[in-house]
Amino acid sequence: MKFKKFILFALVIFLSTSLLTAAYAKKKKTMKRSDTATFLKGDLFVTPQIGLYGGSVPFGASVEYAMTENIGVGGTLMAWFGSGWSVFMPAAEAAYHFTMLEVEKLDLFAGVGVGFAVVGGGGITGSSGISINPFVAGRYYFSDKMGVSLKINMGLIGDWTGVGSMLGVVFRL
Repeated sequence: MKFKKFILFALVIFLSTSLLTAAYAKKKKTMKRSDTATFLKGDLFVTPQIGLYGGSVPFGASVEYAMTENIGVGGTLMAWFGSGWSVFMPAAEAAYHFTMLEVEKLDLFAGVGVGFAVVGGGGITGSSGISINPFVAGRYYFSDKMGVSLKINMGLIGDWTGVGSMLGVVFRL
């Protein structure tokens, strides 16, 4: 089982590296909103989302604040519900945005989340506990204020390990 997790983690790293090397470096310049910058210091992003984890479909939202031109901090709250059980998983997250890449309307980033699963009810094989979730993600903007988001993450410890994805609509406030 540990070998499968290693292979999945290596696949996520390989895919994210491939995306990054496919783009080329931007020339140094000051980014302005009119340059269609996708991540600027002071921006706030809100993303309602749904996910796919081992056959279940959680829903929730994430929030991110651009601390610098490349660093964002925020959090995600996801919830799963079943027949007589529920799981809530809040997480604090930090991400590095690859703003040096010249890909119009695309924001590629990677980071890690640290959270805690809160399990309620019976009939579920898992318990409350801490989670560490590295992720790779991207946002594609249709306009200055709205786009779509895809995040692929991997749970590394506890009962909530494995690879999952979240698809959402991102709003820049």
